[in-house]
Amino acid sequence: MNAPGQVEPVEVPPAFVRELVELPVDALRPHRPLVGVATHGKKFLQVLASIATVGLVEPLVVTREGNVENGYVVLDGCLRLEALHRLGKRMATCMFATDNETYTYNRHVNRLTAGQDARMIALAVKRGVPQDRIAAVLGVNERTVKRRVRLLEGVCPDAAALLADKNCPAATFEVLKTMRPLRQLEAAELMCDQSNFTSAFARAIRLATPAEQLLPAAAPYKTTSGEATDQIERLEREIAALQSKMTDVEERYGVEHLQLAVSISYVIVLLQNERVRVWLEKREPLAYGNLCDLVATEGPTLAKEAGQSPVVSMHRRLRRSRLAHAN
Repeated sequence: MNAPGQVEPVEVPPAFVRELVELPVDALRPHRPLVGVATHGKKFLQVLASIATVGLVEPLVVTREGNVENGYVVLDGCLRLEALHRLGKRMATCMFATDNETYTYNRHVNRLTAGQDARMIALAVKRGVPQDRIAAVLGVNERTVKRRVRLLEGVCPDAAALLADKNCPAATFEVLKTMRPLRQLEAAELMCDQSNFTSAFARAIRLATPAEQLLPAAAPYKTTSGEATDQIERLEREIAALQSKMTDVEERYGVEHLQLAVSISYVIVLLQNERVRVWLEKREPLAYGNLCDLVATEGPTLAKEAGQSPVVSMHRRLRRSRLAHAN
């Protein structure tokens, strides 16, 4: 038997059947028809090139089609299914889903950043995979692969680690390469603090960098009046965008702070109700403890900021009542 306040562990049912199966391609149908532009985009061409070169890497997610015998609906992998049809493949590796829904596969997608993509390609090349084969699998030319392999060369490891999971374009890394390692780290921290990873912001940081913190090849040169004007205008645009973001944050903070203050006040009044408090203590002791802790920690701060002394007194009475009840 669990102790009071301890939550019983709940077994989460699996979302997929663990064993993979091979199903005929002709028995599979997409959950919705593909639009015409879907098969003309870059993504589909990359999927087509990958399957043609190394085969199907990611299995299709399928479920049985109602009362249709030997019929299956593809929940995730419609582009891969179309590529298999065009390449004349007869069988496809699939996994069965235990729930007939397509939202999760489109909502929870982990996109590779430029840094992660470059690190994976560089590691593959280091392990002996030919660059022309990588280009064929990715559906790009070999020159693009070479450029991605060299993307992180010259970037400080600490700075690269900071930007590894950020949506940082390749042009930003090229700007960082013109700085010395310590300045690269400072620039990466500044970009993370501002959540701004654009190449324009990186160039603005480079313009504000002293000459001794730049690499010799990137030492500042004499700029014309037109170039200086462009740089100033770029900095002004970056500052204006940053100020706009700060204004939005301040507005959201004010609304959320007000909502939190009202919610805390409501919880305080609610817990003063004897019947509600007794019911919570008996039926939901964990939730009751959390609500009391919330009032004890956040109530005084919000009341002080809002100047609501009655709320503070209510909080103190509730605290004394809870301690007396515990004793």
